[in-house]
Amino acid sequence: MRKLRYFTLAALACAALAGITKAASAQEVILALPAANLGFAPAYIAEDKGFWAKQGLKVKMPIISGIGSMNAVLSKSAQFSISSGLTIIRANIRGQKVIQIAGTFDGLIEELVVDKKAAQAAGITIDSPIGKRVEFLKGKTIAIAGANALPHGYLRLFVRKGGLNPERDIKVAVMQPEAAAAALKSGAIAGFVETLPQPFQAIDAGYGMLLSSGLRGGAKDRGDFPEISPLALNGVMARTDYCEENAATCSKLVEGIAEAMRFIRSNPKESAELLHKHIPGMDRGVFEKSFALWIKWMPESPRMDDKRFGNAQEVMLQGGMLKAEEKLSSFAHIYTNKFVK
Repeated sequence: MRKLRYFTLAALACAALAGITKAASAQEVILALPAANLGFAPAYIAEDKGFWAKQGLKVKMPIISGIGSMNAVLSKSAQFSISSGLTIIRANIRGQKVIQIAGTFDGLIEELVVDKKAAQAAGITIDSPIGKRVEFLKGKTIAIAGANALPHGYLRLFVRKGGLNPERDIKVAVMQPEAAAAALKSGAIAGFVETLPQPFQAIDAGYGMLLSSGLRGGAKDRGDFPEISPLALNGVMARTDYCEENAATCSKLVEGIAEAMRFIRSNPKESAELLHKHIPGMDRGVFEKSFALWIKWMPESPRMDDKRFGNAQEVMLQGGMLKAEEKLSSFAHIYTNKFVK
């Protein structure tokens, strides 16, 4: 009995030592995030549930605002970032060799919210014909976060599809989300284009009404642009040469993301609880609505294809973010599925 006890203690000690050794030898990598929001849910879950640790990775996720996250990869201060397919297309056009190794979100995430009272007075709803909805915007001022960025591109897409000229018939004002919400509430602007959760916040507060969405409404509740969906919106990006030289690391990172995506689909309630902690200050009701909408557009697998990148490029072309002579004729060099099991 004493020998058995000593053997058990020794086995436990060896197991503990092995765990310590494994933790100590975990490879550290940096995955730069451009913001803290639901768009990066698979990364948060991969970290919280230990899916990367299981792969032998210790992943640090600093927030480096906007395009800075991709620039961190290009400057070699980070190995990975989560960036949009649009950003990756633009980077390759400019000769920057970056590649998407996992797709994490397929939806055209922008939404247009307008003054609720004005829309109701005009008899306009999200279910009105797109031409009637766009006519409602004629001569009005719509806020966007930045010129020629995705929100601006989305506004151009919507206005063109409704039969007007976005450069001539609509006015734009560049505002940050908080300022745009305040301006809409006060009546200083007619609406704004933003990503989640700002649209939900304005609608729940009672002064905003959804006029257009790339995620909901329209035929089969797939938004106003089913013809260019799904598209490569968010994904894990790396330098092309990094993954050529560090294939095992790229495989481990992607497997952690893939496992997180499977977990989110199988365990949405637990996932929502974990994710809410990463977005401090967001109202619980707004978060739950945003999560329910976001998960609908999370792909079944991080695997990518030409269609998704083709649709992303089409958004850029129609949205005035890319000139026709600049477009890529092939996407073979800007994404790979070889790290997706």
